[in-house]
Amino acid sequence: MIEGHLYIFPLLVCALIPFAYLISFIIAVHLGHSKFEYLFFSHSLIDSPESCIYSQIINFTSFILIITIYIRYRQIAELIRNHPTCGKKYSQLNLTFLVCGLIAAFSMSIISNFPHTNVFLVRICATYITFIMSVGTLYCEMLLSFCIRPLLYSSRILPFIRLILSIICTFILITLIIFQTITIVKYDNEQKLWTSTSPGWKYHLSSTLSAWILTSCLLIYILTLIIDFRRIKIISPKIYLTNDIIDDQMNQRLSLSI
Repeated sequence: MIEGHLYIFPLLVCALIPFAYLISFIIAVHLGHSKFEYLFFSHSLIDSPESCIYSQIINFTSFILIITIYIRYRQIAELIRNHPTCGKKYSQLNLTFLVCGLIAAFSMSIISNFPHTNVFLVRICATYITFIMSVGTLYCEMLLSFCIRPLLYSSRILPFIRLILSIICTFILITLIIFQTITIVKYDNEQKLWTSTSPGWKYHLSSTLSAWILTSCLLIYILTLIIDFRRIKIISPKIYLTNDIIDDQMNQRLSLSI
């Protein structure tokens, strides 16, 4: 059995992450846990049941993201294996891409499962790891896109789009780390409900907007994988019975025939 339509995996990742926040925010507003005017800064990820719904969706998305990263890793690995001239360095870069991607996906799951107010340190560390590893994954994938371009693309447009997205993500990541660190160290109010009159509001606003812009760029990058995934198929794995099971089946058949 040959499985196609693999592009559904990156498409699901890009659809589920905004959906997770949107549905949790709508529930939070409906239950009075958040105000509608603070769409990007609500605490809809803290209170139940919206935080539980958000966590479930993000956990599932992390699993889909792991599948997406692994499929991309195997696709590039097959290209390298079928073209020995690619060299060993491409295999090492591809492995780095896999490791960084898996760490980013797992850290994203940690963010959704550790409440902001209860275990802030774990959550903020997971946030840093997720974004840093995500940008690292982008660079590995972008370099691989340039390396294998003659094997996959007739045009240079897609690799250059990924290059631009990687550069944008780098600058936004630096901005996010700077403003978020200032907010934590200088104002030390991670458990407060932010308002426009709160001390350090500008830093918090800048870090939050940076996080959303960075997330959007990462999702756009993942969307570009749809082009690659439309050109590959997966054959379902074969399952083989062990010898002892086969022997038992043969003995049963012999006993029935007698």
